[in-house]
Amino acid sequence: MLRKVQVKNGVLQGLVGKDPRITVFRGVPYAKPPVGELRWRAPQPAENWEGVRKCYEYGDMPMMRVHPGTGDDFYTKELHPVAADYGMSEDCLYLNIFSPAAAADENLPVFCYIHGGGLQDGYSYEVEFDPERVARRGVIVVMIGYRLGLFGFLAHPEITARTPEGEVISNFGFQDQSLALHWVHENIRAFGGNPDRIVICGQSAGAGSVQAQLCSPFNEGIIAGAICQSGVSMAFGDEEKPFGAAMPLKEAEAHGEDFFRQAGIENLAQAQEMDASVLMEKLRGITSDWRFGFGQCIDGRFVKESVWDSYYNNRLPNVPMIIGVCWGETQGGMFGGGDFTYEDFLQWAKQFGEKEEEFIRAAGVANDADARALTGTDARNMLLSNSRGFCELRSSMGQKVYYYIFDHDIPGDDAGSFHGSDLWFMFDSLGNSWRPFEGKHYDLARQVTSYWTNFVKYGDPNGLDYNGNPLPEWDAYQKEKKAVMRFTDQAAPGVLEECPVLDYRLEYGKSKLTD
Repeated sequence: MLRKVQVKNGVLQGLVGKDPRITVFRGVPYAKPPVGELRWRAPQPAENWEGVRKCYEYGDMPMMRVHPGTGDDFYTKELHPVAADYGMSEDCLYLNIFSPAAAADENLPVFCYIHGGGLQDGYSYEVEFDPERVARRGVIVVMIGYRLGLFGFLAHPEITARTPEGEVISNFGFQDQSLALHWVHENIRAFGGNPDRIVICGQSAGAGSVQAQLCSPFNEGIIAGAICQSGVSMAFGDEEKPFGAAMPLKEAEAHGEDFFRQAGIENLAQAQEMDASVLMEKLRGITSDWRFGFGQCIDGRFVKESVWDSYYNNRLPNVPMIIGVCWGETQGGMFGGGDFTYEDFLQWAKQFGEKEEEFIRAAGVANDADARALTGTDARNMLLSNSRGFCELRSSMGQKVYYYIFDHDIPGDDAGSFHGSDLWFMFDSLGNSWRPFEGKHYDLARQVTSYWTNFVKYGDPNGLDYNGNPLPEWDAYQKEKKAVMRFTDQAAPGVLEECPVLDYRLEYGKSKLTD
């Protein structure tokens, strides 16, 4: 096996995985530590090293709001149940690489994963991730660490003023991800990988990150496919603003100024000198309406436009994609539940401006019962995190996209197929969970992981499972046949119902093209 590899920066020594067929390289640096003068700057390529670098330990977690093992909310208990054995710091730009290759010339496909967490929390070795179980199916897995929140996405007029031409003004976390992808492209052959077969995947904010990487001119020609799990952002009406959408630079800068003001920070120079933990404590005390944290903005360099402008204007690379959601992440419908009334619907329809009446006719909503039916049926079948709308657009442009809905029975606390529950199955990591998973869950996990790794290998999820048995056929989503793979007790191919509301909103969105 490839226990020692030569990359452009030096020699790396890996260790034997839990599965002896896998070599694990933890804490591989792809950038200089973004500390001191490099805080709130674009990442710089890693420096070379002498001798053999032993990659036996994970790098630090990024600075984030959540301390693993200390919260009592649902997701902390689910994904961060115990305190991590590693620290939390700005020095977090590392990769964890899992290779099944026995030689450098195997030319294996590469699966790069970007974790979620709202761009505020999360790290690349959470309990639900088990990259070895994915890697043993014949792909190299790369888990990417990147800057979050205050350190990854702060915008401020002083940062803009000091930034050299061509360098990102904000969105430092996105630029981290991009530099990581370029590092992989340049070095993955040493691990037995194929630099022309890099597929990126992410869940939640990780899926939003995948979209950002697809849309950015920084990554032209290095992404062969993409998977977005529970994180596609789209807008259709004049007033719609998807959760996590990029804001204008000036608005993001105003948030940065407000943070400095509330935190008692006079200027960027003072902030640059402050300890990272002190800055995080100040952020936790902020009470502004943006206190959820710092997110992406349209900086004009890395993020040049809103992601839906890129969609509608077909400025994404023509690569195959898997798009999907968990059935339980929009419980009660996209409008907030069963109390949605006819008056609520009329108010919501106003975003379509002069086409308001036309939209109302298309929706077929005439009373409270119709409005409740819309939230209970059409909203679910229509978008589920906007994913179906994205599939409609991609397929109408002749691009291959596979759509799924994850709706498996999740045991333990009657939580349903909640946001992120599919990760346990995609990583085949059920054994790491506190939940009392049974045989049927493990069977489905093996199917899901096989679909994902087939897609990484071939750009198509179909083929054989890990044991060499044919998987149920998963058709691409098309205008004429709105194919969906439903992951219930097992993979179940199906076709979605027509949805006039979605059709109208898509056409309206196209009519508002920026070009």
